Amino acid sequence: MTTARRGPRVRRGSAPGLLRDAAREVFAERGYRATTREIAERAGVSHELIFRYFESKEKLLFDAVVTPLLDAVEGLQKSWVADNSLHSLSTEDLAYRFTEQLYNFLSQNQSISRAMVHLFTEGSTEGEVEHLRVRIADTLASMLTPVEQYLSNAGMRNTAPALQLRMMMLLIGVTANFLTGTYRDDDEVPDRAEIIEELAHFVYNGLRNA
Repeated sequence: MTTARRGPRVRRGSAPGLLRDAAREVFAERGYRATTREIAERAGVSHELIFRYFESKEKLLFDAVVTPLLDAVEGLQKSWVADNSLHSLSTEDLAYRFTEQLYNFLSQNQSISRAMVHLFTEGSTEGEVEHLRVRIADTLASMLTPVEQYLSNAGMRNTAPALQLRMMMLLIGVTANFLTGTYRDDDEVPDRAEIIEELAHFVYNGLRNA
């Protein structure tokens, strides 16, 4: 059951942002079966505003959940290409940098990740998952050539770069979102630095040639 935001009338122009925030929360909790009325109630705005600003529930999903995630992935790639200092780092240090940046984004935006999990595990009836798969595949395809070239030049394992890229991202994403829940209580959970260090070793050693 969702909880409406309480307080004074929302400020003019703030409705789109409130709806995106609410959509991330509600989709993370209930998946795509969540209704637009639940999202509007959580945002504390009129239901018709969803269709004024986003036209449909699917477009709201993509604007609130899918696009921010893929924009973050593309942003990481572009920052790496533009950062000349990365050329001086060892392969192990690069693995750490990649792991740290992706882990930080996903752990700080868990509602986005959890909404994606709902989509993939529950499916949909109107083709939303198929549209999602196309968007993800297109984003990763743009990363594939530089990843493949780097692995080859560094003498790393590059037998299946498209698969390797996906597995690295999934390993980091699952850890960022679900590791805490595997411990009896929060006091037992390792700190962020230790988690990233171990993850980076998994990524690096998984790409090394035997």
